[in-house]
Parts: sequence; C-alpha cells; structure tokens
Amino acid sequence: MRKLASLQNKTYLRIWIAYHLLVAAAFVFMLFAKHGAVKVDADLFNMLPKPVMEKALSSADEKLTEMTGQNVFILVSNESFAEAKAAAETVYAQLKGSPRFKSISLYQDTSNFGGVLEFIQDFRWNLLDEKTCAELNAPGGAEIFAQNALASAYGAFTMTSLENLETDPFLLGEHNLQNYLSYLQNAGTSMSLKDGVMASFVKDKWYVMIRAVLSKQGAALASKENAVVQIHEVCDPLEKDGTHFVYSGTPFHSYKSSSNATKEISIITTVSMLVVLTILLLIFKRPHPIVFSLLSIFISTVTAMAATFALFGKMHILTLVFGTSLIGSCIDYSLHYFISWKANTDFHSGSEIRAHLLKGLGLSLISTVLCYFVLVFAPFNLLKQMSVFSMAGIVSTFLTAIAIYPYIPVPETGKDVYLIKLMKTPSWYNKKFVGRVVVTLMFVVSIGTLLVCHKNFKIENNVASLYKMEGREFQDETEASQVLNYSPSGWFIVSGRTVEDVLQNEEAVTAKLKVVNEGKAKGGYICTSAFIPSIKKQQESRAASERLLPLAAEQYEYLGYDASLASSLRKEFYAGKDDFIQMGKNVPEYLERAVSSAWIGEIDGKYYSVVLPTSVTDYDAYVKIADESDDVFFISKVRNMNSDLDRLSKMILTLFVIVYIVIFVVLRFFYTWKQSFKIISVPLLIVLFIVAIFSLANIHLEFFSIVGMILVFGLGLDYVIYMMENEKRKDESENAKLEPFAIALSFVTTAVSFGSLALSKFIPVHMIGLSIFIGLAVAYVSTFFYTRAEF
Repeated sequence: MRKLASLQNKTYLRIWIAYHLLVAAAFVFMLFAKHGAVKVDADLFNMLPKPVMEKALSSADEKLTEMTGQNVFILVSNESFAEAKAAAETVYAQLKGSPRFKSISLYQDTSNFGGVLEFIQDFRWNLLDEKTCAELNAPGGAEIFAQNALASAYGAFTMTSLENLETDPFLLGEHNLQNYLSYLQNAGTSMSLKDGVMASFVKDKWYVMIRAVLSKQGAALASKENAVVQIHEVCDPLEKDGTHFVYSGTPFHSYKSSSNATKEISIITTVSMLVVLTILLLIFKRPHPIVFSLLSIFISTVTAMAATFALFGKMHILTLVFGTSLIGSCIDYSLHYFISWKANTDFHSGSEIRAHLLKGLGLSLISTVLCYFVLVFAPFNLLKQMSVFSMAGIVSTFLTAIAIYPYIPVPETGKDVYLIKLMKTPSWYNKKFVGRVVVTLMFVVSIGTLLVCHKNFKIENNVASLYKMEGREFQDETEASQVLNYSPSGWFIVSGRTVEDVLQNEEAVTAKLKVVNEGKAKGGYICTSAFIPSIKKQQESRAASERLLPLAAEQYEYLGYDASLASSLRKEFYAGKDDFIQMGKNVPEYLERAVSSAWIGEIDGKYYSVVLPTSVTDYDAYVKIADESDDVFFISKVRNMNSDLDRLSKMILTLFVIVYIVIFVVLRFFYTWKQSFKIISVPLLIVLFIVAIFSLANIHLEFFSIVGMILVFGLGLDYVIYMMENEKRKDESENAKLEPFAIALSFVTTAVSFGSLALSKFIPVHMIGLSIFIGLAVAYVSTFFYTRAEF
C-alpha cells in the first residue's frame, strides 16, 4: 500500500509539474512572439462587447468609437474673456506635446483661409448646393441669382475679395463660401471664433474651448498615466479668481468609475483576505494549513495570469481585479483537505486524505470548470479572459491540493478542530420531515414570488444605468451641454465599391437627414461629401450654373466691366468641363486633414466613410434612413450595446441550459437517478431564488447578474457533491461531522470573498456579487436541509 501511495504521489506530482510547465512554456513563447512585451490592458473600449458586424464594418466602427470616446472638452469660464483666454493658454501650453494626447487644440489656424478661398474659387462651378441648383433650374431662377449677386457686390460686406469679379461676376465663390461656413456652424459646437480661439458667451460668462483627443496611453483606465489625471493636475491650481473649468467627455466618467471600482474591489479583496485568514487562524491554530493555503492561492493566481497572457497576449486590468476575488473559491480545496488533515483520526497519511476527497473534489472541479468554460463562447473579450483566468487558477489549486498537500506530514496527535463541539445535530431536526419540508417550501416560495411578480421579470440591459453621474461630473456635463450644444451619440457608416459610390451614398443620407431635422436644433452633421462632393453632384452643379452664362454679358455691364469678358468666362467654363474635385488627386492637403475624421478609406476592397450627426434627434428616423440602403449602417453605441448585451445574456442562458444537461449526464456516471436529480435540483433552486428576489425587488435580470448566476451554478454544486460523498459514511463518529464543517467553512469564506462584491458601488461588480451571494446562500441552505442527517 505504501509503495502504491508513493507511486500515486509521484504521478500526481508529475501532472502538477507538467501542467505548470506547460502554462509557463506558453507564457514564455508569447513573450518571444511579443518581443518581451507584457501588457496589462486598461483601455475602456476593450471592456465592452464588440458589436456583431462584418470585419471591415467593425474596423470602421472601432475607429469612430475610439475617436468619439476619447474626445474631451475643457471649457475655461470667466466673466472676463481675457482672463478665460489667459487661463486656457496656460493649460494648453502645459498639456501640448504630452504623449497622453493624440491631439489638442486651442488656437484656430487661419493660415489656410486663403487656400480655402482659392480652392473654392477654382472650383466655384462645381460646389453649388442642391437648393441653389434647384433655384437656378427653376423658371427665372438664374435671373434672380444674378440680381442677388449684384446686390452683394454693391453691398457693405462680402467674405471674398471683389477683385475676382472679372472671373466671377455672379459671386459663386462668395455664395459657396457662405454655404461652407453655415455648414461648419451647424455641424460642430455652438462656439465661434474670437481672437484666435473658439469661445461663447452664455449667462454672463465667457467660455473658451480646449479640445483634445486622448492617446492609447492617455485613455488607460484606473491608471496614473490617464490624461484625466494630468488635466486635473494642470487645471485645479488655476481654478481661482473667478476662473472655473468645465470638463466634458466620456474619458472623465470612465476614469472616475474605473478608478472607484478598482479601489473598492481592492479594499473588498483585502478585507476579504484578512477575514479569511482570521477564520483560518481560529480554526487551525497551526501555520501549515495557512501557509500552504496562501501559497496555493499565489501559485494559482500566477498560473492564471500566465495562461491569460499566453492565450490573449495581454490581460485587461478588470480581469485581474475580478480574478483576485476568487480567493474564496480557490481556498475550498485547501479547506476540505486540511480539515481532514487536522481533525480526522481515520487518516494517517496525505494519500489517504486524497483518496477520501478525490471524487468530490474532482466532480466539483468538473462542474466549476464547465460553468467557466461556457463564458469562453461569449463574443466578449473581457469575459473570455475572465473565463481562462478562472479555469487556469482553479485547475492549479486542485492539482496543488491532490499533488502537493499529501507530502505534508499528517499530525499523529492533537487532532481536533476548534468549535467542533458546536457541530451537533439539533434535537428537533428530522431529515425526512424537516429537510423535505424546508426545501419544498423554498421551491414554493420562489415559484410563488415569480407568479406574483412576473411582470417585473425581464431580461433587459441598460448601459446608461451602469454609471450614474453625480456631483461635479453631473453639473459639468449639464453646463457643457448648454454651452456646446453638441452631443453626438450615433453615426452612419457609409460604404461603396468606389470612392464615388461612397460620396453618392453619403449625399443620399444627408439629403434625408435635412428633411428629418428641418427646423430642429442640433440637426447638423459632419461628412466628407460636404467638402468633396461626388462627381455626379459636381456635374449637376455645373449644369445648373451653366444657366448663368447667357446672363454674363449683361452682368458684366451692370458691374461696370466690358461685356466682352463674357466670352472669356464661357471659354473658361467649358475648358474645365472635365475638371472635378477627386479624393487623392486634386484635394489640398489641409482639406484632406479636415475630412480625415469622417473619411475612413479602403478596408478589404471597399471604401467607407462616416456621417456624424451633431445629435440623434430621432432615433427611429435615423434607423429608417439606414434600412433603406444596403450600403448604409446606423450605429448608436448605447442602444447597440444594450441590444448586444441582451443577445449575450440570452446566449449565456442557452449555454447554461446545455451545461446543466451535460453536468447531469456526468453525475449519472457516479450516482443513482435519485441522487443525480437531488444534486441537479440545487442549481435549479438557485436560479429560481435569484430570479424571484430580483423580481420582488423590481430589478431587471441583466448581463452581469446572469454571469454571476452562471458562476454560482458551479460553486453551488460543490456543496451538494461534497455532502453527498459524505453521506456514504454511515458511522456517527466525530469524523462524520468534518465534511459538513468543511462545507460550512467553505461557504463562509466564499460568501465573504464573493458576496462582499455586492457592496461595491460599481454596478457591474455589484450585480455579479449580489447574484453570487444569493445563490451561495440558497445552495448552502438547501444542502443543509436536503442531503444530510448531521450538522
């Protein structure tokens, strides 16, 4: 027997070594592949589920998400414009050049204004808008346009120089320039140019705008490298003598919520660990169990991190934060082993303890890993990482318990457990009566609650509810909204086989947008075709402007020029009949830069661009516009994310049912039909109770609570499996009470580490923690009454 036990110890030790070497080798391979770079990802956008769409469209959407999501506004306010501008200049000087910003702007570059005028003048025949073309094509429209041009020429003010009258008697350049400026005013914020900066006067205060786009480094969540930290370091000391700063943009809120969540969870994890250690000290009063338990947690955490890095090349910081809360789950294996190690007088070696616990620990491992494995199939990178992290860590803990712990000498004397004398069966307890009544009552109460509160039961996700603006953040966004009048929350992605197709599709979209938003505030938009029209539209512009040529001689005479200039004008017009503005050919560099935020370009053989509305004034109307074309897609991040999370929630519930069936099949290999149904009924009761309590509290079941439900599914099965294994022991000795005691201790430690997450103010963590705590309590109580005669 000793030789067999020794051989088994060596076999399990080899498996332990092989597993950890395999994970280490994969990690080292990743390091060489990534040239030694190990990245803890803290990007906001990588913690969100990706929308389901084709690869090219997804790439286009990610570019826009990054652009809009990393955009920040800093408004510097003061009753004095000079003071506000001076403070803004100080901030700009200190932030300019920082690697935390992809770009930052305060001053408006007017050096290209002459180039803009020249470009508009050169292509004045091609740039007429649809309304002007329609007016020119109407009876008498050309004459009215010519008269208006004369009125402008003899008026007090024009944007362009009257020196161009010899070549532009109808002031087409002036007309097009005013259309450009009007478009820019409607497409952006309500700020206007004043003394070289963008400013606005609202409610007796001047506001000067600094606009910036964060870099990847600057967008890192819960990091001291986050640009928000630098902004406050620069701005806070300047907030005095009437100068006030208003901060607006997603990064301010994402940084605050992630920082608060990280601090909360770190505190919760630390306190949980201290509570668990205190319990272990009270119970074991020896260093071996505590030292080896902590060592097991450390090894499993390192292994989990290495496995995650090896598979994904990086790890999100929230994966690590959530993974460290698995202390209670990982320590279960150690508790079951060391309770028998310290108190069970039937066992005299680690091999005997392992043989006693192996089946229960093995089935527990299978059920837990299966539940985490389900999350691998969710199209959500953060969940995949959490799944791999958790599985790798739990497998490591299990192998440590069965391969390493048996080498620890078992104490031959002083075998007792503190508080073991309290583990007595109550005199009133009768398993056949009380147990069945209590469990049946739990089913009845949960089902009854669902019947009464069924209207409250709903699977619904609302991303907006995950973070609630409070205090200064709420005040700043309210004030910024009043000043900027700019709140883009959705966009059209336009595609086409050629550049011309994309521009024509854009123009079709913007024409419909104008109808939808006629007379509405915030009805503007940004797009490429507003600056670079399609060739088709340029041809229409030339056709409409051609109607002015017969009036040219008379127009020149009215302006005091020789009528013979009309002949030169006609020659110039027809000589340029094939000259069109085309992307990448004759578009000035400064204009290409101006449209770079809206023009995406070629991806996988197709071309893409974006029409970015100033705001979504009518969501249903915008969706209808997109639905009318196969080349147009409307994306509203919040609404799309809600629907994506709804889809993920239903998908995970479906996988949950599959795992439920698989686990039942696995149990049938080890237990009778009656025992299998008894075990598998516990997760069903867990789900019913969680849903019932959520419905009673009028809390919608959403993605994060469902994830918690999946996790507690495996944890809850552990208790009933351990207890079922213990029931095979028919003796009434003190040793028979050890397994129920281990389960009780396991419940307390797991409830402390997981359930305490419910105290977090970060809604996703709160919902996961609440769901797990309710499930754990139901699992333990049902196990207490359902499967055993003792405890």
